[in-house]
Amino acid sequence: MNRDYYEVLGVDKTATEAEIKKAYRKLALKYHPDVCPDKSEAEDKFKEITEAYETLSNPSKRSTYDRVGHAGFGQASSGAGFSDYGGFGNFSDIFETFFGGGFGTSPFGTQTRTRPTSPRRGPDLQADVELSFEESIFGAEVKLKVSRYRRCDNCAGTGAEPGSDIKTCPSCGGRGEIQRAQNIFGGQVIRIETCPECQGEGKIFETKCKHCNSTGRIRSTKIVPIKVPEGAYSGLHIRKASEGSVGVRGGPSGDLLIVVHVRPHPVFKREGDDIYCDVTISVSTAALGGQIEVPSVYGALKLDLHAGTQSGTTIRLKDKGAPSIHGRGRGNQYTTLIVEIPRNLSEKEKALFQELASISGETIVKASRKSKVFSTVKDVFGASD
Repeated sequence: MNRDYYEVLGVDKTATEAEIKKAYRKLALKYHPDVCPDKSEAEDKFKEITEAYETLSNPSKRSTYDRVGHAGFGQASSGAGFSDYGGFGNFSDIFETFFGGGFGTSPFGTQTRTRPTSPRRGPDLQADVELSFEESIFGAEVKLKVSRYRRCDNCAGTGAEPGSDIKTCPSCGGRGEIQRAQNIFGGQVIRIETCPECQGEGKIFETKCKHCNSTGRIRSTKIVPIKVPEGAYSGLHIRKASEGSVGVRGGPSGDLLIVVHVRPHPVFKREGDDIYCDVTISVSTAALGGQIEVPSVYGALKLDLHAGTQSGTTIRLKDKGAPSIHGRGRGNQYTTLIVEIPRNLSEKEKALFQELASISGETIVKASRKSKVFSTVKDVFGASD
């Protein structure tokens, strides 16, 4: 005599569709023949719970069952045969049905997946390019030698020698994965792994390609032209689409990522789009004023100074900085003037400076060779013993 379907699933007669599905999922994970240690018990249990679920999850069948019970189904109530697991191909199909296709997480914390034999995008590659300061400002075209995987020409990426037969992998039945059940802490953990026989391909070749050893890819070197834009800076990433390694199983190639490095310049420094530099001027030019020449990445620039220019004065040269990488104009150049004090004066130069001091009313006291600016720290602060 058949058991009550509600009793089989362990739900009330008022159970919702979601509650029925949840109850079946729990029992299916427990009694599926792929994971249950007792295969004979699993077959009968799984048949029973699948039969109950197929009836109660269908509104029309459930209505009939609620009115007349098992009599309303006749011989059909015997349920689906064990050979097709009640409509599910194997244990992972239950995960895909109840947890969604593709990658999902099982109730045991293990990751499940669909067949891993779909095309996969190739990996991205990274390369470095070093530029001079001037090249970073004005842009440059460089050629990089890139080592990467490309599709094997001999087998066209199939991994099989031309004319060789391709057969379904006997270890995984063409799924590209195998399942292992482990009893841990009183429960079962299902591990789904890539098939070691076919490496996830789901197929094996009668004769492997001699050029790529059945991988479908071979390593090669290619010269890739790279256009570095104006205003490039250290750390800038440039992406060259589809210049990475080729994908597996016919998947597209990855990208090539170029990282820019700019060599230091002896005169100029850069912060953002602004350029900074120091320029030394003589005491005479600082005092009297005049025209000086200032270096820039765009060539020497002439600049008029006012009389009495002080050391440390910074002058902004508009739009003489680096071009914006985003096309928003240019930065500025900031030039700091450093007044150079002569170290070795001729007798005539000394006399002129003394005359200047005299005219300005400044008294120059000749320093003793043995004197010090400050003999001790006490002299500075007037400290006493």
